[in-house]
Amino acid sequence: MLEKIYDKYDFDQDYEVYKYGQQVLIFNSIVNIFMFILGLCLHEGLMTLVWMLAFSGLRVNLGGYHCDSPVKCFITSNSVYLISILAYQYLSNYFLVFLFILFVLLLVMSKYFKYLNKKAKLTMCIEVICLLIPKINMIIVLTLIENIISYLMTAKEKVNS
Repeated sequence: MLEKIYDKYDFDQDYEVYKYGQQVLIFNSIVNIFMFILGLCLHEGLMTLVWMLAFSGLRVNLGGYHCDSPVKCFITSNSVYLISILAYQYLSNYFLVFLFILFVLLLVMSKYFKYLNKKAKLTMCIEVICLLIPKINMIIVLTLIENIISYLMTAKEKVNS
């Protein structure tokens, strides 16, 4: 189907770039739709949307670990999401413990702050401020923890390149 569109509009030189971009868009849409359906099944539709916005907003600007295949990405993404929602549902009473974990991770990450772009810093600041919102603070602390761990998994590579 994509080939017909590209033939019609003569995208010869950038065909592979456009094809890859559309594949990523379609794949990410499938992952997000699956997560949202899972969230609805767990009666957490709103928190799923909050998690998706907070996690994706920081992930896009911060970067981090990437799986080497779409299947691994699908499984990993949905596992991270599911752990977050289950932690939100069953471990919210331990918010201060998660806040302490976040604090420790921020201390570990502090040596990499100078390498972060302005959007990543701004997004992190906004999400830290969102920790003051009682209904969503547990989801926000979890997304920050997950993104920082993902970033730290690849931080040395980014600094050395």
